[in-house]
Parts: sequence; C-alpha cells; structure tokens
Amino acid sequence: MIKINEKDFKIVTFQLILLVLISLIFAFKVNSQTITGTRGTPVTFNTKTSIAITTTSNNYLTLAYAMSATSGSGWTVRIRANSDFSNGTATIAAGFVSLDYESPIGGPSNTNSRNYQTLSTSNSKSMINSGRSITSGNNDFQQIFNMRVTGGTHLGVSAGTYSTTLTVQVISDKGTVMASDSNILVEFVVNYSTSCETAVISSYASNQANFTSYAEQMAGLTVTDAVSVQYNPNTATCDEWSLKVRAAGNFTNGGTSVAPQYLSLRFNRVSAGTPTAAQIGVSTFSKPLDNVDVTLIGGSNATFTAYSFTEHKFDLQIQGGNHLVIPNGAYTGTLIFSLYNSSNVLVSTSTVDVTFNMNSAYNSLTLELQNLANEINLDFNTIANYTNGVSVTKVRGMRVVGYQPYQVMIKTSGLNLVSANNTSIPVAAVNVQATKFTSSSGGISTFTRQLSTVNQVIVTNPMVDNTQQVTEYDLQYYTAPGDSRLSGKSGVFNTSVLFIVVAQ
Repeated sequence: MIKINEKDFKIVTFQLILLVLISLIFAFKVNSQTITGTRGTPVTFNTKTSIAITTTSNNYLTLAYAMSATSGSGWTVRIRANSDFSNGTATIAAGFVSLDYESPIGGPSNTNSRNYQTLSTSNSKSMINSGRSITSGNNDFQQIFNMRVTGGTHLGVSAGTYSTTLTVQVISDKGTVMASDSNILVEFVVNYSTSCETAVISSYASNQANFTSYAEQMAGLTVTDAVSVQYNPNTATCDEWSLKVRAAGNFTNGGTSVAPQYLSLRFNRVSAGTPTAAQIGVSTFSKPLDNVDVTLIGGSNATFTAYSFTEHKFDLQIQGGNHLVIPNGAYTGTLIFSLYNSSNVLVSTSTVDVTFNMNSAYNSLTLELQNLANEINLDFNTIANYTNGVSVTKVRGMRVVGYQPYQVMIKTSGLNLVSANNTSIPVAAVNVQATKFTSSSGGISTFTRQLSTVNQVIVTNPMVDNTQQVTEYDLQYYTAPGDSRLSGKSGVFNTSVLFIVVAQ
C-alpha cells in the first residue's frame, strides 16, 4: 500500500506536465525545415523584336533547403505559382513561364530534370526525378533552376517588372511534406510596350515669321525651327507611335484673323536623342494645319529608348497670298500636339502658342474704295450695248492715303467672270481706267488696264510733296465695242477685283 498525500500529488502532476512540454519542444525541433530562394539575372525584353522570341535565363533561381526530415528515393520538389505575373497595372499569365531543374549543389546525388514545367496557379508541378535518399547527412542542400518566358504579343501589354511568388514543397517518397515555403519571389522584365503609357510630350515655339513687304505677303515665308516637340518616354520603348497636331482656331490679331489652313508644319530634324529621322521613317513633306488632327509622324518604325530625352524641330511655312493683306500686328494661334500609340490611343498632349508678325511697309498705306466703287454693274440690255460697249465711272471711287511713294495695282480672283450656270466670260473683256481727281503737284501717273489675275499697276505716286499724300481717283470700267467674247452670253457674271497699294 502506497500513501500519497495531496501535496505529493500536486508535485507529481506538475512534473508530468513539464515532461510533456519538453517532449513537444523536442518534437518540433526534429521536424524543423526552411526553403529560401535566391534570384539571378531575370529574363529581360527590350525591343519589339525581342518580345516575339522565347527567352531563357539560365541558373536564374537557386532554392536552398534546410531539413531535419529524411526520405527514401523517389522524393521530389513541387512548384506552383500563387498568381499570374503582374507589374502592378497589367498581368501576364503564369502559363507563359516555365522552370527547369538544372543542377544540385550538395544533397542527394542522382537527381534529374523532368524538363521545363509550365507554371500553373492551380496545380503543383513536379520538377525532378530522384534516385537517392535524403538522409541526415545530406538534407541541407541547394538546387538551381532555369527560367524560360514564352515570347509573343502577350508581352506587349505594358512595360515593367512582372513578378509573382511560388509555393515550393519538398515531398517525401511517402507523399508527405518535408519542407514548404509559399513566398519564393520570381520575376522578369519587359522594357518594350506598344502602349507608350509612360511617355510625355512637351512643346515650345522659338523663331517667328516677320513679314516686312508686300512681296513677302504674296510669296509667303518659311521659318526654320519654328516649333519644337520634346519627348520624355520614361519607361516607354514603344514603336509605331504617331505625332499629330491640330489648330485650336484661327491665327488672330484683334478682329482680324488668318485661317490655319494657310500655315504648314514640316519636319526638319532630330535635334537631340534617338531614334534618328531615318530610323523613324519621317516624311519631310509640308503638312497644312487644320482644326482636326493632322499627322506629322505616322507609325514610327523605331522605338523610343527608355529614359532617353528626344527633341524634334519643325519648320513653319506660311502660304503667301491675298489672305495676308491684313493690318500690321502679331497674329497668334494655338497648336495642340498629340502623341498616339500603335492602337491610336491618345498618350499625351502639349499645347503651344505660335505667332507670326505683320510689319509690312505696304500696310502703312491705306486704300479705300468709296462712292459705291466696291460694286460695279455693267448691264447689257440692248443690241447697242454689245455694239458700242458699256461703261461705268465711279467719280472719286478710290482714295489713297500715304506718306511715301507708292503704286496701286489691281488683279482679279480668277481668270473668268462666272455665271450661276457655270458659263464664263474672260476677265480681260473688262478694262479699268484710273484718273487722278485730286489737284496735286505733277508726277502722279495713271493707267488703263485689261483685267487679269496678274498684278498690274494703275497708279504710281512719287510723293514729291504733301499735295500727293491724300489723293482721290476716278475709276472707269468699260468693255470694247463689238467684243465677240460677249456674244451669245446671257446671265449674271461675277468676279472679284483686288486693289493693292504698295510702297515703292
């Protein structure tokens, strides 16, 4: 018979609990395991050509195992992707990436690759065949894996570093998990993208056109390097991008304006960075501006270089003509440049004000048609009108104010007077005679001209004194008797006559 008092019982109970706790701790130490991963150089795609090619990074992933468990031959390593690869904004399916067991560092011998195994987010893939056991003497070792990324259009979605994590397990010959880790990072890099999403453009105007004479107004001017467009691609390496421009409205100075269609931009050069104009495939033809997008560079043959600044210079061409017979001053219009990717999706815009200056000596002179001289009607109502010709005179029909020698020229807007039914009479059938009305000192000459689309002088004023500064002229319009060009014509025939005063 054994007597145990209450105090002794409590002591024994405490000792039993302590022994159990020690046993649990010992068991935990026996089954301790770790898996760590070390990455090498990732697969990297830099160009449009490269993303089409399946690429391998040899010896990319090194897995290090530290285990206390053992296994007979037939153990394996299983790997599963926890998600598709992502750069934070776009994803590429894990199925485009595969791993292949390359070689061991230490550990059991006689381990062989099961060739490239495509990653899956739903199934773990067995990576090796083993012919030797894992023993207590070789259960700390490393294994090296190659990583392969399948090329194709799926890589063109967006630039960036694409990553995911892997769940790696060492499985014993009995099918039990000897070691496991679900946070092994793997990644690959795409530096090429068709989206151009990170590219930004800016623009500025520099040189300006300056018209100083009537001859320049009629001939037009070209300004070299008038506008510059700058590209900051950041990470973008896209090709087939396009640069377009549109005018926000007319070029204006107060209430006077010039339509943007009379102005053009022409690519001049790549002033900084790459690619070159030849690599891009730039057209050097002039592109007239409009209120809708006009393509300056369409579908570049070359890619941007990531983080490489580029600048393009454009010449401004201003078409000469009557639309530039306008008051002196600065004429400003707003241009909007737009960068589009290969899918014609807008990537970036930049707005710049462009100005040309009118400082023509011609505009220091003023010419006014007065006393209804801005509308001339030659009526043919009888046979006598055809036989004898018709004449209309506007007394004091033209008034010129100037303080320097000048000429007055006339020309028509077209070769013919045209009717509503599209029949015509040559403008040369009408003559214009200018006669000085104002009393002044001598030297002013006036002339009679047949109408023409060519500038013809009808007045010259040498401006010898102040009596010639404000001068009025009679204007007579007439047809010659019996002009056959008028025979058989019926209807109302119209044209416009432009009067131009220019300094001599």
